[in-house]
Amino acid sequence: MPANHQKDNIPHKCDQQCFYNKELDNEVWKCLQCHRDGHDTTVYGKLITKNDGLVQGLLKYVWSGCVIECPYHKEIYRSRKHWYGNNEPKDVTRVEIIHVWPDEDNSRLASDVTPRKFMELIVYASRFVELIRGKKKKVRRVCLI
Repeated sequence: MPANHQKDNIPHKCDQQCFYNKELDNEVWKCLQCHRDGHDTTVYGKLITKNDGLVQGLLKYVWSGCVIECPYHKEIYRSRKHWYGNNEPKDVTRVEIIHVWPDEDNSRLASDVTPRKFMELIVYASRFVELIRGKKKKVRRVCLI
């Protein structure tokens, strides 16, 4: 393939088996149950589930650990779900080694919305504090008159 094959709208293609490389982090997890059902669903390890609020999700994380969530089968793994005898991620997922192309983002962190939710919580809290401070100033002015 020519060097500028992306400009010619030719997709990336690799006919060779890829090997895992820790620096490239070129493995993805696939939901094992989806694989058995005929779907090809990539899943990610997260701090909180999609449907949990930030506070509730963080409390669940502190108590039960990180989660792997599938869009079809919902929560398929919790790292500390039981006091003992917890299963491993490999029991509910299958690992697939993928080819990583130059200048392509293969980051798994993009799936986790926790940092965005955390920033929204900080902005909300700061606005709430400003609102409370503003009301206290008005009350003090009224009392002085």
